[in-house]
Amino acid sequence: MVDTRQYFFIDPYFEKQRQNATRTLFDPDRLRNQKRITRELKGRGSTYFFKFAGKNCVLRHYWRGGFVRKLSKDGYLWLGLKRSRAYREWKILEKIRELGLPAPRTVAIRIQRKGLVCRSDIVTTEIEGAESFGKLLRNGLMETDVWEKVGSVIRNYHDHGIFHQDLNANNILVNQDQIYLIDFDRARVCKGEWWKSRMLGRLKGALEKSRFKYQAFHYRDEDWRALMAGYEAA
Repeated sequence: MVDTRQYFFIDPYFEKQRQNATRTLFDPDRLRNQKRITRELKGRGSTYFFKFAGKNCVLRHYWRGGFVRKLSKDGYLWLGLKRSRAYREWKILEKIRELGLPAPRTVAIRIQRKGLVCRSDIVTTEIEGAESFGKLLRNGLMETDVWEKVGSVIRNYHDHGIFHQDLNANNILVNQDQIYLIDFDRARVCKGEWWKSRMLGRLKGALEKSRFKYQAFHYRDEDWRALMAGYEAA
């Protein structure tokens, strides 16, 4: 008989909503029928923005990428709860919150296991009023001080040992004077220095790739210098 289990974790703030959350939070059709969804972003999979318990929230399913996606769109090998991607993101966001770093707050995660395969979802709070750095760069040039603030925030994460493994312009949010990082899938706490240049290099490479990918993407070499100036000054 195949071992089938479901793991559910919810932030203490939403504990009183647990029963409703298990039925509603991870079901886009139910959210839509209840007219909770405020918008939807399409990508590898859909990301849903919705209202729950008086908060603006974001639902994201864990989708696979690369060649392995041809074998399974969202199934991951079960290696234990603590090694599942949703649980690891839950824990790193918990750590980030303790450190006071700018990031979304976790609401809940769900991990569904069937035999050796698991599928997962995560719900976080929405950073209200924020736009992705990538979208802003497609619309026009950003001021030097914004680039410096991005560098300063990255340095703050580095100083606390937080390694974001997929840092790109779409995982940076800008809300007036505040910069946030999002999407901490596979992020972890690291020691040493090697990973810091790797994280910065990943971002720089993503920016340069976007400059050729989009007809309009307002990124210049001096922008990177401004980012690094903010990083070094922090």
